[in-house]
Amino acid sequence: MSQENVETIQRAYEGYSRGDLDALVADFAPDCDYVAAGTVPGRSGIYRGTEGYKKFVAWLDEEFSDSEAELHSLVDAGDRVVVGATLRGRGRQSGIPVTFKFWQVWTFSNGQIVHGQGFADKAEALAAAGSPE
Repeated sequence: MSQENVETIQRAYEGYSRGDLDALVADFAPDCDYVAAGTVPGRSGIYRGTEGYKKFVAWLDEEFSDSEAELHSLVDAGDRVVVGATLRGRGRQSGIPVTFKFWQVWTFSNGQIVHGQGFADKAEALAAAGSPE
């Protein structure tokens, strides 16, 4: 099951990269939640449900043009997947290129994403997932 979870995360990121927010959340449980770490300035708090997460992500496209997320690490941790990624874009008002590196832990239940949480560094994310890697 855990390889399927990794593939689900890859599909979600592909959806984001295409600008398809419905594809991004296609495998989220309706009552999922996401805890933003504040790694992206001004974005912290809890986002509830698929619409809440889509609102969180849509803000990125409002602030940054040509935003894209690149996966650089996927760690299979059983019912969790630890993600290391980089978000790149260009400030819509400033035109300045921006890069944010971040970590996430996604928790699965019955094949759906039920919880996500952002982290500023790999060690915190791995500890939260209970993964020794």
